[in-house]
Amino acid sequence: MARKPTDADLSASPAGPAGSTGFANAEAPGGSAQLLDELDALRRALAEEAARNASHAPDMPDDKPADGPLLAVARLFPGMTRQRWLALAEEHGLRQWFAIDLDKSTNFNLRELQKAVEDLAHQRDHDPLTGLMNRRAFLRQVELELQRVHRGGAELCLAMLDLDDFKRVNDTWGHACGDVVLRRMADLLRDATRAYDVAARIGGEEFVLLLPGASPMRAQALLERLLQDLRDEAFECRDETFRVSFSAGIAGCKGATVCRAEELLDRADKALYEAKASGKARVRVHRLPGVPDYDRSTMVQSDEKQFLFSGNDD
Repeated sequence: MARKPTDADLSASPAGPAGSTGFANAEAPGGSAQLLDELDALRRALAEEAARNASHAPDMPDDKPADGPLLAVARLFPGMTRQRWLALAEEHGLRQWFAIDLDKSTNFNLRELQKAVEDLAHQRDHDPLTGLMNRRAFLRQVELELQRVHRGGAELCLAMLDLDDFKRVNDTWGHACGDVVLRRMADLLRDATRAYDVAARIGGEEFVLLLPGASPMRAQALLERLLQDLRDEAFECRDETFRVSFSAGIAGCKGATVCRAEELLDRADKALYEAKASGKARVRVHRLPGVPDYDRSTMVQSDEKQFLFSGNDD
């Protein structure tokens, strides 16, 4: 089974991004961190929409007529109190938003409606076989994380993984067995990553992994452990046992560097091609021109560091 990476494996956990698989400071869904991120995303979307409308009708007055279109947007936030909302509204300039307290007699139907909406959204954004995000939802998440990188000077890595010789699995043992391999690969991705990393299936046997706060070196170490975990798995189909592997490519973005989601995927895909061309079952990192590669043979492992600095190897 894949093990959870330790603090030494990956950089210190950044604030978990809302909309991914986790929330900042272990905050439950509907908490203030998620609320503020959703409002921030909504503000950007409305600003872009307003800019587009202004370009199409430059002579339109800023103030719409009183009898013009009017839309109220609702979102339930379990656990949010009026006092917390008022504090957030004051601190973040949300005074134009209104909040309504709901009690058990009034919120049942609204909860059922929101659950139905969330179920439909999950079906739209997730792969039905593995339960991972699909390509569209993943790209949306990458764009949000890239905005964090550009604003805060952080970094992230994107890895693209492709199962080696997967057609042979389907041709030899059948598609039902291939589905077992795909679901197991998804489980390994979930087990080996942090709560705020994002995994997705974007093709038949192609997966991607978004690692906020991780450097290319740390991302490569994680992917190499994941590769070994998969190679240690024994699959049994039609009274036969077989093993599979994957090849992976990694691309990173840091600080003020302008990156786009599709560009990052393209760079990771180039590194994946290099991994396939050099023999499969390996991980390669795409390096931008002028950025030197690192030599893993000179890296001091964590147990060696303990011996060097403590003087013992216990």
